[in-house]
Amino acid sequence: MGLAEHRREIEEIDEEIIRLIDRRIDITELIFEAKRKDGLPICDPERERLVQRKARRLAEELDLDEEAVSEIFGILIRMSLQKQHELQDEIRG
Repeated sequence: MGLAEHRREIEEIDEEIIRLIDRRIDITELIFEAKRKDGLPICDPERERLVQRKARRLAEELDLDEEAVSEIFGILIRMSLQKQHELQDEIRG
C-alpha cells in the first residue's frame, strides 16, 4: 500500500470520527431531556471525571498518549455541555 492509499484510509477514519462525534452529540440531546425530566443539573462533575478516567485507562492500555486522549475527551465533554446549555436556552425562550 502506498502513500495515497494510506492517506485515503486516514481520511475515511477522520470521516468516521466526525460521524461518531455527531452521534455522540445526538445522544447528548437525549441525555439532556432525561436530566430535565428528572430535574437534574446539566453539569455532572463526577460523571465527567469517570469519563476521563475511563478514557485515560483505555489510552494507557492501547499505548496512546494519555494526556492527548484526555484533552480530546475534555473537548467532547465541553461540546456536550455546550449543546445541553443551548437546548436549555431554547426552552427558556
